[in-house]
Amino acid sequence: MIPAPERLRSKAIPTSVPGELDAARHRTTALRVGLALAALGLLAVVVVLSRGLEPLPTSYFATGSGGVVVLDLSTSVDQQKAQRAHRVLKTLSETEGRVGLVVFSDTAYEMLPPDTRSEELRPLLPFFAPRATPEPDGRRSGFPGRPSGQRPTATSLNSPWSQTFRGGTRISTGLAEARRMIERDGDRRLSVTLLSDLDNSGFDTSQLVEEITTYQREGITLRVIPLFPQPDDRSLFVRIAGEKTLVERAELLRNTDVEERQSLVGAFPTALVIAIAALLLVLAASERLLGRLDWRVAR
Repeated sequence: MIPAPERLRSKAIPTSVPGELDAARHRTTALRVGLALAALGLLAVVVVLSRGLEPLPTSYFATGSGGVVVLDLSTSVDQQKAQRAHRVLKTLSETEGRVGLVVFSDTAYEMLPPDTRSEELRPLLPFFAPRATPEPDGRRSGFPGRPSGQRPTATSLNSPWSQTFRGGTRISTGLAEARRMIERDGDRRLSVTLLSDLDNSGFDTSQLVEEITTYQREGITLRVIPLFPQPDDRSLFVRIAGEKTLVERAELLRNTDVEERQSLVGAFPTALVIAIAALLLVLAASERLLGRLDWRVAR
């Protein structure tokens, strides 16, 4: 009976001149080590490149992963401003991400918790969609693509919350509610996106400054999508929160034009693809060059 250690040994070809094979053995060992190091190096490159991908945000949130929308429903938000809010909410509803929603005027309340699927925003879209009203004299409106005698309205937003939010604007209440939601959720990566015309009450200025200071102290990122604010209101908010908090028109156009129904859109990762292809080539070379010795009986 063959001892167990002998049975576990791999089969080898017996030879009486092993010294003649030393060069081949050393060459094979060096090739094996070199291919292994190359594979590990390329694997590290792939990991680094994959972690460094920077897709374009289509969700308006700073991290691209989700956050809380703070929506201004005060009486100063007319149909023109609501139309911009509609485009933003529609884009968010297409991202298949997670989103929370706070609505506010002079008071605020949580409408959706932070872990809500973004598609839950879709039932709200009809209340912010652009509407048309008949011309007083029944003449053609002159607006391309609109039926005769209709033009866009500029009246206050008519929604189920119109009777609740009849007061002025106190942005600090909406931001405070969003901050409490993030603190309760425990995920500091969530950012806050404010949709407002920034027509804030003068009595709220000190509270707004205090709330934004709290955001900065606690590391909560604030982004602001202005709904056609007056120059004075915009300037005041910039002085309080900084210019970088505002989402500029170019980003708004880029994001609202994305209709592929996907959460992230980015440039083609050329470097990552090349690194993966090189890794596959190294693995294929290792399999081809370092495979087990095979033979057949000569006939």
